[in-house]
Formats: sequence, structure tokens, C-alpha cells
Amino acid sequence: MPRPANEIETEKPAAPPRLPLRGWALELARRWNASTYSLFVLHGNIFDVFPVQNGAEVSYVPLKTFLAQRLFAERASLLFYDIADGLTFGSPEMQTRFFEWLEIFDNVENTHFRQTGPPREFINLAPLLRRFFLKVAVDPHKWKGVTLIIDFPEKLVPAQDGAGASNEERVNLVTFLKWAAAPEMARMDVGIILVAESAAELHAGLLQNPHVAQVRSDLPDAEERLRFLQSGWAEKMAGDKPMAEWSDFTAVELAARTAGLNLLRIQHFLAEALRNGARVTHENVAASKKRLIEEYCQGLVRFKDAKPGVNLDRVATHTAAKKKLRELAWLIKNQKADVLERGILVPGRVGVGKSFLIDCFASECGLPVMEMGDFRSKWVGDTERQQSRILMTVRALGPVIVVVDEADAIFGTREADGDSGVSGRVFAAFAAHIGDSTLRGREVWVAMTSRPDLLAIDMKRQGRFGLCIPLFPAQGPSEISELFDVVTKVKKITLAETVSAYIREHLGTLPLTGSDVEAILARAKERAVLACRDNDVQKEDVEESVSSFIDPLDPNLLALQELAAVLACSDRRYLPDRYRDADRAELLDRFTRLKSGRMMA
Repeated sequence: MPRPANEIETEKPAAPPRLPLRGWALELARRWNASTYSLFVLHGNIFDVFPVQNGAEVSYVPLKTFLAQRLFAERASLLFYDIADGLTFGSPEMQTRFFEWLEIFDNVENTHFRQTGPPREFINLAPLLRRFFLKVAVDPHKWKGVTLIIDFPEKLVPAQDGAGASNEERVNLVTFLKWAAAPEMARMDVGIILVAESAAELHAGLLQNPHVAQVRSDLPDAEERLRFLQSGWAEKMAGDKPMAEWSDFTAVELAARTAGLNLLRIQHFLAEALRNGARVTHENVAASKKRLIEEYCQGLVRFKDAKPGVNLDRVATHTAAKKKLRELAWLIKNQKADVLERGILVPGRVGVGKSFLIDCFASECGLPVMEMGDFRSKWVGDTERQQSRILMTVRALGPVIVVVDEADAIFGTREADGDSGVSGRVFAAFAAHIGDSTLRGREVWVAMTSRPDLLAIDMKRQGRFGLCIPLFPAQGPSEISELFDVVTKVKKITLAETVSAYIREHLGTLPLTGSDVEAILARAKERAVLACRDNDVQKEDVEESVSSFIDPLDPNLLALQELAAVLACSDRRYLPDRYRDADRAELLDRFTRLKSGRMMA
């Protein structure tokens, strides 16, 4: 029997006009109509609004309403279930017919569900639903088409190993698997849809079953956002005023600037502006977008727009790295996506200026930056949900630069254990996303770490973080002078020639980093201010700050981090002279000895 999802291309001549299905809805409709699956997992952007046709107008409604009015409008029975409300129905008529069947069931089985209502607990409700599904097979003309939509299924079959699952969760899992594998379910035109924000929150046994279909709803693309903005709801909210009267942007421009937001959040920030009498300006959109993205990702990311006037010219030293990054920036600005790297690994000892360099690179590209923090949580399912939100936002934001500091800790490894497999699933999701070649040019991932040796080898292969650009401290007096020149300009300090000469002569051979120089000048300026000389930093101020300074960092650890950066490098042109032609086996031996010494300590 063909399944009446009424979704694809042909519709009845007398039917009212309906919007064509797109994206995830079209995929779900096609897979539903194929009658090869009875159980679907719909995940991703589920807490959004979706378009339905109401006469000549288009309105945007929550997912549950969209499913009822658009995808399954002609089903004979549409049921909803969640652990809070129990079993509910798509319409009063559906509820009436179901309770009529319950009365017959009660008479046969000597139960009282007609008076008490169906069981709220799914473990008790499932056998009753199974009998109802069988009733459909007996009387297909009356019950033609039954759909059961289950919200928050992660509460029924959460992601955990068998040993940690309760008996009720095991029974629920087996129930779903039996429904999915039963051929008569598709023949009876019965389908079940599990709606979850993150598929990773569901039991792996369910997701890996070949009888279960997964459909992902991504954040809306520019075309969807434009249709939403052109649907007229904003003008109505503004008192039928045209967009030009309350916005600095056209609908096309605003659709482009709201990348990374779902339609509901776009509606929220426009409503906030309109109802408070604020004009929609560049500053308003940028601030709202930053706030809403960070709220959606629960503060685990920082979103930054490119800063005008900031570029790689502000970075001292790192000549080879800047040259390569300028080439990449040119490729990005000229949309040469086919030759862009998917990921850039930037290793280097602490304090070498990795974050500042990448900030300047991002601004030179003119791209927004999303900085990712540690999103792992001790609560079951929360880690995977947060990762899913972050990756979904990144996918929708493109083109974007994604910066991951302490990458070895954030990405984790496949081998991690003791956490019910969470680390392994997190690593696999990152590896799959970053290795997706279809996203080349839309996302540039930058991983920064002082210990690239701890980064899993899967991540360092070509196609992920195959380009490695290590950073090193200043190499010689000229680079030391350059560092001091740049930092003094930022701190608005003027150094006399005698001070500059002292720096070249006494500090020129030291492996100083930008943070070292900043600390030296901060202490020197502090001494000058206390002496009532303000910005007049003199030679004795610098001498005092250098002579009194005690470096708390372990030199062996710094040497270990530097050798790790050298060994991770993907091109000898990015290495200082002393490492460029060094024997790699000897470097590896030195690194191994330093690493084993720290482990023994």
C-alpha cells in the first residue's frame, strides 16, 4: 500500500496550494514514501519555526504544528507522545476515534483505559500502541495512515552502555528496534518519528540499526532566511511600515548577515528591536547575532566579527608564518575554495603569540571568528548536545574561521575510556566534520596547541590539519628589536636610542616571545610611572625589569614544546635556520628523552 505522505511532486487537483518541501522535510517525505522504513530519527534544528501555507499567506509555526499541518495533514491518525504529557492527538476527531477503539479494547481485554486514559509510562503504553497498530491492518480503510511522533526520545533510550541502562530503558530500546525491523509496520502504513535535538543523545544500538533512518535538520540557509524575512511578519510587527523605515538593510542584506541563526532567533532579535523602537543597524545586528549564537551554544563559544584595520602587519616576527597566512587570506578573499586547506595546525611554546596571530589573520581575511572552548560536561548527554549545536552553527555560519585553543584537549582521542564512550564519540564527530571535503572554503579550522604530539594522528593527516605552521620565539637581535618596536607602539611608549641599543646588545640573543617583551615593558613603565616620569621609560628601567625577573617556566618543558612544534611542521620553509636542515632522527631522540624525563618526574 503506498504511504500517503502526499509530499513529493504530485498533489490532488482539488487540494489547496501548499509550499513545496525543501531540505530535511523533502528528504523525510521521500524516505517515508519509499515504504522501506518505519522508524525515523529527526534531529538537529528542531526548536525552530517552519513555513505552512494558510490560504494566500505563509505563516511560520513550531515543528509539531508543521508536521501536523504540512507533512501529515491527511493522516487518519496522528499521535504525539512525550514523558510529560503522555499520549496526545493531532485533532479532537482523532482522539475521539482512538477512544472509541479503546472502548472495544477494554471490552475484550477487561481493562479500563477508556475511563482512565492510556498509560503515561511508555513501557506500559507500548503494548497498547502495538495492538492499535494491528487494528490498522484489520481495518485499513478507516485507519489508513498512522504516525506516532515521540518528543524527547533521549529520555526513553538515552546514550549509554547496556550495563548502565535501567530495565525500563532496555525494554524501550527493544520495543523501538522491533518496531523498526517489523516488515508489517510499513505494510500497515504505520510510522514512528523520534524527534531529538542531538542524535548522539540516543542509544547507539538504535542509531546503528539498518532499519532506522536518520534525517538531520540543519540551520536555515540564506535562501530560507530570505523567504522568512520576505513573508511580511516583520512589517506587520512594525505597524505595516516598509523595511526601509526601520532597518538599514534590505531583506537580502539582512538574510546574509544573520547566517548562523535559526528563524526563531531572527524573529526574536527583530521583535526586540521593533518593539523597543530601535532601528536595525549594523551595530544592532552584530551585537544581537553575537549574543544569540553564544546563548545557543551556552557560552561555550565566543563569536567575533573581523576588525577593520587589523591585519598581519601588526604581528612582529613570524615571517614565514605570516607569508603563508597572507597567501591563504588572498585565496579566501578571491574565493579559491578548491585549493584551500580544511584545517591549519599552529603549534608553539606558550606565550609565542598564537592567538594574536590568528586574530590578525582572520581580520585580514574579513571573516568572522568562532572561538571554541571546552564544551565537555559531567551530565549525561550534555557533551554531545553541545558539540552538535556548535557544529551545526559552524556549518550554517560559513564562510567562517573556527579557532580551537588547546586543541589536543578539546578534540580528544579515539582511545579515551572511562566515560561510557563519550570522548570517542566526540572525537569521531569532529573528525567526520573537519574531514568533510564539501565544506572546503566555507570553514577554515585553526587548531592551536603547545603540545601537537598529544593531538591524535587522525587529526594531523592531510585533509584535516595537514598544514602545520609552527611559531617560535624571536630569532636574533633584529627580531628582538622588531618585537620591542611593535609592543612599544601598542603601549604608547617611546624608547630612546640608548635603550634600543641596550636591548639589541643584551637581549638580542635571548629566545624572547611577545608576552616576554610585553612583561618587560610593563614592569619598566611601572617603574617610570612610580618615578613620576609616566611614559618616559629609560635605560635603567629596562635594566631593572630584566635583572629582577625570574622566569617561572620550566626550560625543559619549553624545549619539549618547541621540539614538538618542529616535529609537527609540514614544510621546512616554516622552520628557523637551526632546525631547517637538522637531522630529524636526532630531533626525535631529543624530544623522546625530554618527554620521558618529564613522565618520570
